[in-house]
Amino acid sequence: MHGRVKERTPEEKQEAVRKEKERKLLGFTTLWKDIVDRRAEGDRSSETLMKTNQLLAKCSDLYTLWNYRREILLADLTDAESEEGKRDGILRIELSVTESCLALDFKSYSTWYHRKWTLEQMQKADWQRELDLTSQLFRLDARNFHCWNYRRFIVERGHIPLSSELAFSTKLIADDPSNYSAWHYRTTLIPLLFPTVPSPEHQTQIRTELALVVTAVNVKANDQGIWFYTQFLVEQIQKGGYTNLLDELKEEVKKLYEEGDLTAEESIAVLHGYVRLLLLDPIQNLKESDKKFVDDSIDKLCSLDPLRKGYYQSLRDAL
Repeated sequence: MHGRVKERTPEEKQEAVRKEKERKLLGFTTLWKDIVDRRAEGDRSSETLMKTNQLLAKCSDLYTLWNYRREILLADLTDAESEEGKRDGILRIELSVTESCLALDFKSYSTWYHRKWTLEQMQKADWQRELDLTSQLFRLDARNFHCWNYRRFIVERGHIPLSSELAFSTKLIADDPSNYSAWHYRTTLIPLLFPTVPSPEHQTQIRTELALVVTAVNVKANDQGIWFYTQFLVEQIQKGGYTNLLDELKEEVKKLYEEGDLTAEESIAVLHGYVRLLLLDPIQNLKESDKKFVDDSIDKLCSLDPLRKGYYQSLRDAL
C-alpha cells in the first residue's frame, strides 16, 4: 500500500548485516595495513598517533599498536625535555586515551600495561587520581584482578600508606561482605603493617580482624571468602600464640551455629567451620565431649552435603 515502508525479508536483513560487517572489516584492515607500513618506514608523526587511536577504539588489546605508540611517544618526550610541564602534558593525553579504551574493555592486559608505562614516564603523576579510578572500576567489577594489580602498583609507586589501604578494604567489605578480593587484599596488608609477631600491636589488630569476620559471617555465613580469611586469621593467631583469641573465635562460631537464623547452606558452612576450628587443637587436648561432637558433626555433614562426603570423612582421620 502507498505510504507504508516495505519491510525487508529475513534474507535481506541477513545480507545487510553481512555487508555491514564486510564494510567494517575492510575499514579495519585498510587502516591496519596503513599503520604497519608507517611503522616500517619509521613514521613517528602525530598523524600516525591519531590513526592508532582509531584502531584502539575498536580493539584495545592490539599490543602491537600500543608498542608503536610508545615508540612515537618516546620521540615526542625527548623533544619536550626542554619545556617544563610539556612532557607531563603529553602523557596526560595518553592517560585519557587509555581511559577511553578501559571504558570499552576494562580487562585489557595491553591497556593496563600501557597506563602503567605512561605513569612511569611522568615527572609528577597524580597517584590519588589513579586510586580514585580503581575505586570507580571496582563498582563495576569488585573482583577485576587487572584493576587490583594496578592498584597495588599505584600504592607501591605512589607511596600510599598501607593503613589507608586497610581502611579502603574495610569499606569494601562493609558494602559487600562477599568481596573475596577485598578479603584477600587484607591477607597481604596485615603482614606488611604488622611484621613483628607476636607483638601487642599485632594482637590488637587480629582482635579487630576477628570482630570484622564475626560481623561478616553473621551477614553471610556461607560465603567462601569470609571463611578463607578466617583461615588466614587462625594462622596469624597460631603464629602469635594468642590462644585466648582462638578460643573466642570458636565460641563465636559455635554460638552462630546454635543460635543463628541460618539457611541450610549456611548451617553446613558454619558447622564445617566450627569442626575445623576444633580440629586445630591436638587430638589429645580435645575433651571427650568435643570429640563426640566432631564425630557426630561429620556424620551430619556427610548427610547434608553428600557431594563432599569423602572430604568430610577425611576430617575424621584426625580423631
